[in-house]
Amino acid sequence: AAMNALMAACRGALTRPAASLAPLGILAAAQRGCGALPGSSRSVGNVQGPYLRGNVVEAWDKREKAKILATRNPEHFDDFKPGDSVAVRLVDPFNPKRLETFSGVCLGLHKIKQYGGSFILRNQLEGVGTEQQFAYYSPLIKAIRKVQDAPVRFRRNKLYFLRHYPPKNTTVQVKDKDLRWPKELRVPEKKKE
Repeated sequence: AAMNALMAACRGALTRPAASLAPLGILAAAQRGCGALPGSSRSVGNVQGPYLRGNVVEAWDKREKAKILATRNPEHFDDFKPGDSVAVRLVDPFNPKRLETFSGVCLGLHKIKQYGGSFILRNQLEGVGTEQQFAYYSPLIKAIRKVQDAPVRFRRNKLYFLRHYPPKNTTVQVKDKDLRWPKELRVPEKKKE
């Protein structure tokens, strides 16, 4: 009965007299708004076996993120922040047997704790400023290495102003053999005869 009265109060269609709702604390909550009902809070999604409960989008987000993290070795993924020089080892989408590396200065992190999180790297390649955006939880990314800390402490989360700086500020030159890639991610060296 209290739940029905609660739903009616939330919809604004009070069917019971106000005096009967006062002891339950429902009348005051209904006057403040539905978000302030006693015991109400934003539902958090969770996964129960194959089923998603609560906030379905959030639960799906957690499940997909957990799948990716289960396949990753945490030793291959360094923590980094905007301004750091970062190298990413990833599978070439056009040739899945080939691994490629892209390195650059991290311009920003976007919702990195969520499944759809991404980050942007910028580098100067052959005199042309090149930016690439990576999905952090992409299965194509095999390793992330922090090459160097930011040269100065930036007090911003997005460093898009670096696009207008001289090229030397966003140039990162790294050799694959200096990055300590795991054995399964190394390119086999050709033997000299």
